[in-house]
This record gives sequence, structure tokens and C-alpha cells, in this order.
Amino acid sequence: MKEHASIFNDVLGPVMVGPSSSHTAASVRIGKALRQMVQGNITYFRADFDPEGSLAASYIGQCSDVGLIGGLLDMAPTDENLLNAITIAKENGMAIEFRIVPYENSHPNTYKMTIKTDQNETLEATALSVGGGMIEFVQIDEAAVSIAGGFYETLLFGQGMKHTEKDLDTLLAQHVQTYCSFTLQQTGTCIVLAIKSQKQLIDSELQWLHQQMTVEKVIAFDPVLPVLSQKTPTLPFYTAAEMVEQANKEKLDLADMALRYESIRGSISEEEVYQKAEEILDIMVGGIEIGLAGTSFEDRILGQQSHKILENQARLIGGELNASIIRYISAMMEVKSSMNVFVAAPTAGSCGALPGTLIAVAHHYKKEKSELVRALLAGGMIGVFIAEYATFAAEVAGCQAECGAGSGMTAGALTQLMGGSIEEAVNAASMGLQNIFGMVCDPIAMRVEVPCLGKNVMCGLNALGAANMALAGYDVVIPLDETIDSFNRVGRMIAPELRCTGLGGLAQTKTGLKIAAQMGCNLGCC
Repeated sequence: MKEHASIFNDVLGPVMVGPSSSHTAASVRIGKALRQMVQGNITYFRADFDPEGSLAASYIGQCSDVGLIGGLLDMAPTDENLLNAITIAKENGMAIEFRIVPYENSHPNTYKMTIKTDQNETLEATALSVGGGMIEFVQIDEAAVSIAGGFYETLLFGQGMKHTEKDLDTLLAQHVQTYCSFTLQQTGTCIVLAIKSQKQLIDSELQWLHQQMTVEKVIAFDPVLPVLSQKTPTLPFYTAAEMVEQANKEKLDLADMALRYESIRGSISEEEVYQKAEEILDIMVGGIEIGLAGTSFEDRILGQQSHKILENQARLIGGELNASIIRYISAMMEVKSSMNVFVAAPTAGSCGALPGTLIAVAHHYKKEKSELVRALLAGGMIGVFIAEYATFAAEVAGCQAECGAGSGMTAGALTQLMGGSIEEAVNAASMGLQNIFGMVCDPIAMRVEVPCLGKNVMCGLNALGAANMALAGYDVVIPLDETIDSFNRVGRMIAPELRCTGLGGLAQTKTGLKIAAQMGCNLGCC
């Protein structure tokens, strides 16, 4: 069952601390899911990373290690103790091992893990970080699975299933109240029945399942995403073109369509969607305020710099608005790098462009908060199409998938904020994306700071230009759906060395390698 992209699961989130949504927040979610798969106290944890993937170089600098252990300790992605997770776990008796070991994998962000407990449980699992904090488990013990964290999951391992696969769908729907879907597979001599549901299975449902097969082991765990997935994946529209056509018939704008989409996708009211967006906006505004007030954190490359814009504004080009955009983006990136709470929108590495630009423009033009919330939702709707048909993972498609995607989202949001029509907002997003094809991801010392700050600023200003072009009636030429398709294909053509591995670009300059060595990151040389 396909779990369609969600504004709050995939685009405007996660709310987190740490340098990277793909590496830190995703790791926390993976760890939290793993913890639920065993009953006893975890005494041993091991994670293996393929040297050909991204995590081998980045798992320390981008805090995948502390994220995994924090999740195993049931910490949230916003927990202020996350950086101390490994120390806390070791003090509680957990043996921890991280290894760089060659193995076959289909994704650069692959976690191959083993846990053991004081109840003689051993569990092996393989999970992926697929971008923006989103995850997918692809293997649990010997069973192939597809678990993204939006359902309650129950896996039964055993023998002697009484029913055919064809009959099971009807039977499960009759006996499991919130049943959504299942898979049945033979793994060696074992049968594995994996059930997705919208609530945890109750005792009577489990008892019925035990009567259908000889159950030897049960693994069950809860969702780790903020918005649950639904049994029926019917959506109000599937492409930007369908969305625009529907909106024009009803005289709605992009924010209206975002409210409708997320309400139907998550089976929640439009009022709840608006409230969630307002809460996200409050965190973004608060983060910028913290950044502007000044941040400090020893383990980072860049210190506080956002104050320099205000101090030198008389010398700067472009007037007050341009200066505010750069200042707000810088403040947001400094909050992220100082391990304060922020919103990855759509990722941690691109967390500055959308809130920094949108909030600066809203302040400049004295927009009401409700207008700002609706603009944020509009940007989230653009992000849904990118998440659905492309990727937010720089490890897959370079920085165009992160800062570039954020720029397209911001262009659509700005157009909504300034009263543009849905065609203008969608065209602005398309033009914003068209301008950033091929952007590489080459972070120095695998820290999400340099050149990430400059790319966020560039993408914020690119969004401003794209919004102005759309509002002025410039010809978009290539519609958004086609742009996203090409965006995805181009990103996957970028050399692996330039996709968040630290093996190319600025990361491999003489100065970049020197900084990496000073920060304890050994990247070698390409």
C-alpha cells in the first residue's frame, strides 16, 4: 500500500534538533521503531554502514549515531538530551558498535542493524532514510517489509497458515477492526504475516490470529509519523494540473487546495490542518527570533553572523527587504547549527529558505498571521508534489533536492502571500525549480553549514525572483508536473561524489579537508 506524501509528515517537518533531518531525525525515528520491536532491555546495538553509501562518511558529523541511540532510549527528535544519548545508553549498560562494512544496498542512506536484549532476544533490521526525516524499513529479521511509519504494524512469524492469501484480505477485514492491508510471505521454513492497521491490535484480534496459524513470534510497533496513513489512498488530486483544474472550477487558491489535500489524506478536519500549520509557523518564527538574539555552540564551523546584516545594512545592495531575507535565513540556519529546535522544511539542510524568506516578506508588507499560515500551507502543497514524484534526499539527487526544492516551495508560498492565483503560484514554483537544476551537495566536514548557508540564501532570493516573474505574468513554458519529473531525473544524474558524501566539491578542497580534519572528520581524498 502506497503511503502518499503528507504536508506535515514529508514537507513541513520534522520538528527537531540536530544538523540533519535525513541523518538525525530519521535516525531517531528508526531507533524508536526498533525499540518497540523487542520486549526486554537492549543490551547490545550495532549499526553497519556501507562504505559506498553516504552514512559511512556522515554518521558522526550529522549525528546518525546519537539519533539511533536516542530513538532506542525513546527520545523525541526535539529532546535536548539527544547529544548525550550514547553516554546515557552506555551508562545504562548498552554495548554500542558502529561499523563500516561493505554490503549490497539499493539506497545510499541504508542502516543495517542488530539489537540484543536481556531476554535473549536478537533482532536484525534494515532501514532507509529516504529524505526529509522520512524512513522505510525494508527488512525485519528474514522478512522483506515496506514500513514507512504511518501505520500500526504487526508481524507474526510462524507456521501452518490455514487460509490462502486470496482469502486473507476478506477475513482480516472481518476480524481486525482497523485493518488496512497485509502481506504474506514464506521466508525459509517460516511464514510471515505483516498487517498494517490504524490502531494497535487488541487481545481478541491477536487471539483470532493465533487460531489461523501457529505463531512463534510477534513484532508490533506504533507509527512514528505525526499524521497517520489511511486504508483507502484516495486523494482529491494527484498532479498539479489536476489540482489547478479543480481549483479553478471552484474558485479556490493554492492554500485552499492544501487544506483540502491534507484533510483528506490524513482523515482530519481542515481546521486541524490549519492549526497544525499555525503551530509549525510559530516554531519557525520563534526559531528566527532565537537566532537573531544570538546563538552559541562550540562544535560548528560558522559562528553567529546574522547580526552583521543589520550592522552593515547601509552598505548592502537591494534595500531593506533583501537584507531582511538574508538575515532571517542566516538566523534560522544558526538555530539549526546550535542544536536548538527548528522545523526541517523540507529538510534540515534547507531549513532557512522557506521560513526566512516568507517571514521576512510578510513582515515587510505587514501581512496578517492568517495570510502567513495560508502561504506556508501553499508552500507545503508544492512540496507534496516534489516528495511524491521526486525526492528531498541530497544523497539521491544532490542539493537541488533540498535547497532547490525549498526554493520552489518558497516561490509558491510567496505568490500565495501576495495574493496570486493558483496558476501564478504553481508557475512560480515551476520557475523556481527550473533555475536550480544540477545543484550539488558538498558539505565541508559533513556539517550542514558550508556551503549550505549560502545555498539557502541563494534559493530564498531565487524564490523571490520566481514569484515576481509569475506575478508579472512571465511565461512559465514548462508546467510544474513536467519540471518536477525532469528535476528528479537530473538530480539522479549527479555524480555520487557530489551527493552528500563529502568526496567532491568544496569538501575536497585543501581548506575543506583541513577544516574536516580539525573537526575530527576523515574524508580522505577523491
